[in-house]
Amino acid sequence: MAEKMADVPTKKMSRRIYIGVLAVVLIFAAYICINLFNVSVIKSEYYRSKANSQQLDSFVINANRGTIYDSTGKILAQSSTVWDVIINPHDIKQYNEDSLELICRKLSNICMVDYDKLIKACADTDLRYYVVKRKVDKETADAITQFRIDNELARYSVYTEPNTKRDYPNNTLAASVIGFTNYDGDGVYGVEAYYDEYLRGIDGKVVTARDAGGSAMPYQYETRYEAQDGDSVYLTLDVVLQHYLEKNLENVLTQQNVQNRACGIIMNVNTGAVLAMATAPGFDLNEPAKLSDYFQTRLDQYKESLTEEGGHTEEEIEELLADREAVYRETQWNNKAISELYIPGSVFKVVTAASAVEEEVVAPDTVVATCSGIATVAGTNIHCWRSWGHGTMTLQDALINSCNPSFIAIGNLLGADNFCRYFEAFGLTEKTGIDLPGEATPLYVSRDNMGPVELASSAFGQTNKITPLHMITAYAAAVNGGYLVTPHVVDKIVDETGNVIMTNSTEVKRQVVSEETSATMRMLLENVVESNGGGNAYMAGYRIGGKSGTSEKLDEYNSANMRYVGSMCCFTPADDPEIIMLVMVDEPYNGQIYGSAVAAPVISAVFSECLEYMGIYAQYTAEELAQQDTTVPYVIGGTSLSAITTLNTYGLKYEIVGNENGTVVNTVPGAGYTIPKDGTVIVYMDDDSNKLTTVVPNVIGMTVEQANAAITGAGLNIRLSGGAVANSDAKASMQSVSEGTTVNKGSIVEVTFIVNNETG
Repeated sequence: MAEKMADVPTKKMSRRIYIGVLAVVLIFAAYICINLFNVSVIKSEYYRSKANSQQLDSFVINANRGTIYDSTGKILAQSSTVWDVIINPHDIKQYNEDSLELICRKLSNICMVDYDKLIKACADTDLRYYVVKRKVDKETADAITQFRIDNELARYSVYTEPNTKRDYPNNTLAASVIGFTNYDGDGVYGVEAYYDEYLRGIDGKVVTARDAGGSAMPYQYETRYEAQDGDSVYLTLDVVLQHYLEKNLENVLTQQNVQNRACGIIMNVNTGAVLAMATAPGFDLNEPAKLSDYFQTRLDQYKESLTEEGGHTEEEIEELLADREAVYRETQWNNKAISELYIPGSVFKVVTAASAVEEEVVAPDTVVATCSGIATVAGTNIHCWRSWGHGTMTLQDALINSCNPSFIAIGNLLGADNFCRYFEAFGLTEKTGIDLPGEATPLYVSRDNMGPVELASSAFGQTNKITPLHMITAYAAAVNGGYLVTPHVVDKIVDETGNVIMTNSTEVKRQVVSEETSATMRMLLENVVESNGGGNAYMAGYRIGGKSGTSEKLDEYNSANMRYVGSMCCFTPADDPEIIMLVMVDEPYNGQIYGSAVAAPVISAVFSECLEYMGIYAQYTAEELAQQDTTVPYVIGGTSLSAITTLNTYGLKYEIVGNENGTVVNTVPGAGYTIPKDGTVIVYMDDDSNKLTTVVPNVIGMTVEQANAAITGAGLNIRLSGGAVANSDAKASMQSVSEGTTVNKGSIVEVTFIVNNETG
């Protein structure tokens, strides 16, 4: 009995066992709770995403990028819907080998992709998403969908998903301003990059469920989050002005054999709104990687030089060509007007003059210097462009003659402190703040480093480097009342519901000079254009003010092979400016280097084509009206007497060919052509008359009087072109019909005259 009692646990032992079991249970429960808390709270996102990855699929619905418009509402860039062709190898594995081959063969034919690559992709059955081809058109996408339906394939085994494609309907127009998007649809240059956050929109998403086998489930298990399209951007640019600017910049590339591109800016002088901005050559926004003819020609020439010099393997040549092509491609994408610095030359004299007038150290009739052709500053000889000098110069004379020694004297009167203060005030020590990427920061001589020689050369624009945009912005401040404004290319941004969410209004940074100084500068610069019968930028009936400049590229070339930059800046109407335009031609290489000779004709051509469009109309003086060309009247079908009477009324001479008793059957020039008064019209009286012909003479380099005598002496009519036709220094630079060409007598030969010196 005692032994049996010993086998029974005591109360104390039972309590210990109970406590031990309870502790084990509590520890186990705590372990479970801790793990549940860890899974459901601490690591909830991890396990949720892991579950989703096993149970859900998703793909992006790309938002349509916002449209870019010009100031008149014309589309410059827009997005259209395209489709990406997708396969899901994980879902395709359920089909037999014949079906697999059918899928790959059909996709290869429809999308024109490699069949073997598709077979290889389908072999990776863990892969759930493989892009067969991106951005196909609707016809191709519909063919893919129909193939899936016809063959009863799973919804997300072979399918298409919407994407967007960026289109630029005007191809090269305003390319450097608009910019383009990369393969992922992100803006990388121009407005596309600067306003990317507005344009890009918000992508949507489609989320689909998968069954236990990992295959996509039907539509009812799909959740769709629609994309939100991007905002639309309205530029300040006008496509008409942009077209004329680009056309004439392209012309100067050819005419002047320009080695380092050209650019131009047209801007509202009071608001800073950029009406046109172009770099020539441009590039095709729809094929931005393709080199323009300008650069492709240079690449071909480089390849020829590599081949001729020898010593390179084919692999080395290909590598060198690829490197050079990449450089050219980057260069053609750069907006030269804002991204490249240049030495402005005499255009900058406007800033020096305005500063000096504001400080009252000079007035228009103040004698500032006696130019002998050379000025010595701190032992350094600085030459004037006119080696024999200009003699006694007032401020007005100095601007008209673009006299360097005179502006050295003006800079000295102004002093280094004031010069540097105004240089900064005109915005030339910092970026302008234009709403475009890639703007360059000026390189300039600081006050601490501004010695007598630096002040002298800076005063006439030959030392500091700025962008063309800096120059036109400072120039505008000198003539618009003295106000430095921030240039901008975007007017407003509108969301997809039509609400204006952002506008760029006029931003005045500061008033640099007074209204009185600005009025004086307008008068001085109008006289520059109109002096001596008119310069290359002169246009009858219009009041234009301007200043040209020619700078040496001293930091890149030595005197033996010096290259130049020719530029000019003009504004109109001169008494109350509305628009201002700057053209810069970098390294003209056809014999003419002066800005007045290479840049001024571009400005004149653009103004002549667009001023009336802008509502700025000619107001001719009686003298200008008397010099206007006349139009050949329509006299066909009439008698010789009636033709003679009509031609006399128009102030034209005539030559009758054929039977005078017949009727007029033809005239040369034809009706509607413009020729100078006193021009000659050849009147043919019957069809049997042989056409009279003559040979075109060479008039290049002749004065207006000489060219007129040569052309009319050959029985031809001359049309005088160029603002400088009334200037005694003007010489013929181009003729519309080459010398030696046989043409009908009475034909019109247009001859362009320019003043080929720094004054223009």
